[in-house]
Amino acid sequence: MEMEEVANGVTLRPMRQADLGAVLAIQRLAYGDDYQEDAEVFARKLALAPAACWFAEHGDKALGYVFAHPWSSGVPRLHSPIERLPDVLEQGFLHDLAVSPAARGLGLGRALFGKVQAWSRASHLQALGLVALADAIDFWRGLGFAADGAELPCGYGAGALYMRRSAV
Repeated sequence: MEMEEVANGVTLRPMRQADLGAVLAIQRLAYGDDYQEDAEVFARKLALAPAACWFAEHGDKALGYVFAHPWSSGVPRLHSPIERLPDVLEQGFLHDLAVSPAARGLGLGRALFGKVQAWSRASHLQALGLVALADAIDFWRGLGFAADGAELPCGYGAGALYMRRSAV
């Protein structure tokens, strides 16, 4: 299994189905109840694109995660499992990246994004898209994303933006 130490014993590794309980706990800490998705939604993303889903931990303590998958244009709906990937895969879609509040400031968000960026390059995707919640827009701008103007499905909250950047 490919693991990478990023700082002070914190490692990134490919996500496993057994991590989904910890993912849900981090999601609740990071977002509260407003954006809580269920394990089925994440399990499907993991099954469709295991190379694009990563987990951060220190020993047996879960610290963060990222889910991404190939996609066409537009924005997938929240709270709905993806039955199958589109026939034409134009870009990668970074569905969710969250870091436990206790691990903020360690650079885990950037490190997890780096794994998605490496996956998108290896997959020969031309762009990455995501929905930035209002309080994360500056973080994503700092990583080269710009507002795209695509309409968002309901559920992303006030001030959320669809953002894109080149995959390279």
